[in-house]
Amino acid sequence: MSNPMEEHLAEALAEFEETRAKLSEAGAAAARISATVMAKDRSVEATVGPQGELTHLRFPTSLYRTMPPAQLASVLMTTIGAARAQAAEQLAAVYRPFGPIPGLSPTGEGGFQELDWDELFAPLREEGLPVPPAKAPVRPSGGALFDEIVEEDDASPADDGAPGAGHPGTGGEDRR
Repeated sequence: MSNPMEEHLAEALAEFEETRAKLSEAGAAAARISATVMAKDRSVEATVGPQGELTHLRFPTSLYRTMPPAQLASVLMTTIGAARAQAAEQLAAVYRPFGPIPGLSPTGEGGFQELDWDELFAPLREEGLPVPPAKAPVRPSGGALFDEIVEEDDASPADDGAPGAGHPGTGGEDRR
């Protein structure tokens, strides 16, 4: 007579090994993902890899030479974005059998959407486990230049009135 616990453990281990093998195959398939998109006007062709990285850019016609820079930039961004969306859809298709993938969305910008951390951590909260806050506290900004000035002031020692005092790298010298 066999032990039911050992049988259950053996079944779980076999299921784990099967899932691990399938995930390994999916990982190999994901690494081979490539998406190529041609612009509507055929001026640009962009290819991206599995992580949405640009792997090839081609100008099949000379149309790009006559385009204003802003128009060419727009065509490039649109074409690369479409290729990234296709790659994201391919990636989602590879991993779809394993369940939803947080953040991966073929309709999101670049193939991704912002994660809903509250939704992602909800099962852990229900079990009473500690989870990080959904959003980090954000300091109000007065603009990039203001933030840079404030950060510099926060990091500097108090100005004692001496030339160059309180400014790192000046050594207290007046460098006029």
